[in-house]
Amino acid sequence: MLRRAALLVLPLTVAALAGCGFIGASSVSHTKPNGFVLRGSVTVPAAGNGPEVAGTPCVSALSDVAAGVMVKVSDVDGHELGRGQLDGGVLVTPPGHAGASCDFPFQITAVPGGVKQYAVSVAGRPAAVFDADKLREKQQAVIALTS
Repeated sequence: MLRRAALLVLPLTVAALAGCGFIGASSVSHTKPNGFVLRGSVTVPAAGNGPEVAGTPCVSALSDVAAGVMVKVSDVDGHELGRGQLDGGVLVTPPGHAGASCDFPFQITAVPGGVKQYAVSVAGRPAAVFDADKLREKQQAVIALTS
């Protein structure tokens, strides 16, 4: 009788442990995710002399800044932490500004933490440095290029 009860209790115990996630839990990572999505944009002078309507697609006046160009994030010592690329340009006409600018947004996923500052470079140009705390709090990395 005792043996019969043990045979009945064992499957119920296994089922209960499986239901609460105990069985198979060893294959799950116990490390918290460390990455975040770094969002930003590159602002450049817009090319062209036609009508300028904010929010429409635009072309950069700088030949090395265009959709698909690489954006790299590194620590301040130059160790690469992630890469992304520029999306298509959008025309921006700030009030009181003589010329229009073209903004190219970007995002870099899974950027690791552990640094105080991030260096973001576009098209191999010198990097702009940003405080890590602000970027992790969803502030955008905005890089303005004039030439």
